[in-house]
Amino acid sequence: MKRLILSLTVLLLMAALLTACGGGSGKQPLPSSPELAQKLMDSGVFSDTLEAADPDIAAYLYGFTEEDGVEIHSWFSSSGATAEELTLFVCKDDTALSAARKSADARLEVQKSTFSNYVPAEVPKLEGAIVRTRDKVLVVCVAADPEKAAKLLAPYFPA
Repeated sequence: MKRLILSLTVLLLMAALLTACGGGSGKQPLPSSPELAQKLMDSGVFSDTLEAADPDIAAYLYGFTEEDGVEIHSWFSSSGATAEELTLFVCKDDTALSAARKSADARLEVQKSTFSNYVPAEVPKLEGAIVRTRDKVLVVCVAADPEKAAKLLAPYFPA
């Protein structure tokens, strides 16, 4: 009986040590979408003020319905004069994540085309857009300072 208890204790200690060392990915826990948005907005990566978009409007702009299994949190340029935005897609599964990625890529292409005629100075922001995934979350960030935005997002969405 003592051997069994000793063996179980050793196994539990080993499991605890392996679990403690398992955080080597460098990923921090994801903050809520509003917390992450506020962190980016407070950092000065955007030249424009971003405002939270109604989820239905964001879903429409990205071509999603409620049945697609994608929860969208978006902040868009309040002036409409810049291409800056932050959008997070929380997806129910890999199929929804794949659809979100395709939708994000398509929106960025449409925005490039639109802004090339409307405000060509915004196109480099779109070309430098940060698009990253982690687990079943996709982030799209179009910022005035994409390098700084990428550094701020890196602990949550490693490149």
